[in-house]
Amino acid sequence: MLKALTILSVIIASVQASFLVLEERDNPPDGYSRLGSTPSDKFLNFCLALAQNDILGLHEAVYDVSTPGNARYGQYLSKEEVAKFVAPSAKTSWLTSNDLTSSPLTDAGDWIAVKMTVSQANRLLAAEFSTFHNPSTNHTVDRTLSYSIPSGLKAGISTIYPTVTFPGATVRSAINRTVATAAGANRPAASVSPDRRANSSWGPACLQELYEISSTPAKPAANVLAVSGFVNDFANKRDLKSFLLEFRPDIDPNTTFGLISVDGGINNQLPAGSGVQSTADIQYTVGLATGVPVDFISTGPPANDVDIFAAYLTQADYLLSLTDPPQTVLHAFADLESDTSPALAESICNSYAQLAARGVSYIVDTGIWGAGGSPFGECILWDPPFPATCPFVTAVGATEFFPDETDETGTFFSGGGFSNFFERPRYQDTAVPAYLETVGASPSSPFNISGRAVPDVSAISRVPFFQAGQLVDSAETTGFSASIFASIIALLSNERIVAGKKGLGFLNPLIYQNPGAFKDMPTGFNPGAGCSVLGFNGTVGWDPVTGFGSPSYTKLQEACNKF
Repeated sequence: MLKALTILSVIIASVQASFLVLEERDNPPDGYSRLGSTPSDKFLNFCLALAQNDILGLHEAVYDVSTPGNARYGQYLSKEEVAKFVAPSAKTSWLTSNDLTSSPLTDAGDWIAVKMTVSQANRLLAAEFSTFHNPSTNHTVDRTLSYSIPSGLKAGISTIYPTVTFPGATVRSAINRTVATAAGANRPAASVSPDRRANSSWGPACLQELYEISSTPAKPAANVLAVSGFVNDFANKRDLKSFLLEFRPDIDPNTTFGLISVDGGINNQLPAGSGVQSTADIQYTVGLATGVPVDFISTGPPANDVDIFAAYLTQADYLLSLTDPPQTVLHAFADLESDTSPALAESICNSYAQLAARGVSYIVDTGIWGAGGSPFGECILWDPPFPATCPFVTAVGATEFFPDETDETGTFFSGGGFSNFFERPRYQDTAVPAYLETVGASPSSPFNISGRAVPDVSAISRVPFFQAGQLVDSAETTGFSASIFASIIALLSNERIVAGKKGLGFLNPLIYQNPGAFKDMPTGFNPGAGCSVLGFNGTVGWDPVTGFGSPSYTKLQEACNKF
């Protein structure tokens, strides 16, 4: 810690004459209007991401310990070993020379916090902080459209937050991601009529049969499945009990979950305040990963702000501070890449890479915006979900089942596409080019053909659950799909740990080596929400609607037993 504090005390005391623009945007996101300049004496809290010592070396280490067949497979890194890769690469006296004090946010010292007035921020960052308001979400925030750093700090600072990143133009909480299915909103005409879309919800027994998941309780092991809760979206224990009594009468209805509060995260158990997403996540982890301990991590919102990305960073920092982090983490919250900036997204993604190096399976959903679209008007590049596009997480899309059909298919809202921030990772170098060739994609296509592609896999998106004492069976979202897949991974990791092996860790190299462990879905399509475009179609093999398809527990089990 002391070293981290000192790190901010030594690169440049003499380079403030010339500035380098670090990040900028032409306009605020759609929905925001400028109210005026932020008062100069107002204090703002900033997080600075310092350039990491050897982040590319960390990425290589992740692939080494996560790729079946590699001699280092399963030899996950310790907290101290990861810290050596991400410790700041340089030192600076920039803040101290301007009478500002910083404090470390991470054990490795790669993120620091500093508080300054708007006047100081405008001067030190060559910025112009203003107050912006979005009436549709009632978000009022202080932001700048551009900021700079002294040119001599170019190699020392990766990003400063919050600056050019605004809270999502629409509320990204799970409650607003509940989708009405009766009318097939935003779905173009299809061969399947809307009245045949009244697909039943899939409870635990149906999911166990569909995906071959055992109902036998997992044997005790040093294995934990963590469920993420953000923006005061919390899970309710009474609803979990009602769910178990209704759908899992074979297990103790008093089975519950552990609660971890990070940065003021709440779980007050008031029935009316629980969130759709977190409530369902807990029910479909406790209720499917039978016998695996489940913790709910409630991470509080950043002080005086409404931007969820700070909460993502806070939770990742908490997990990285643990000597033994949970083996599986479910993150069923999604935003769009356009809601953040490339530099901030990369910094968040590098936190997930650190978790991957530690042996954590980090599982996220791909949102409900289909192929996406530019919120700024022209559909030049489609807008994929984040953090799903981070190459070091496993992205889960959504499927559905029509009652009179025997095949699972991709849903119209399953988030999918190609990142505008992250290059295609090596584990996709066979599957994704094969898809691009099949559809005749080219550099002139309206999406980035060289970007990280999502989703990786998919699962059923409509499940019944209890909320505020009532049974809900009309909601569907990719968050539910991610919960199901996370439960399967938690059970498989548990089996390996009981057998004296390591948990599965970062999953994607394993997944892309074993496409046969998933049920392919050559049907379905995900029309874009923002540009009235058709989106992507399902094909044979990997596609941007369902990835490789839905999991077979027994086939994944066979794949895991090979190493």
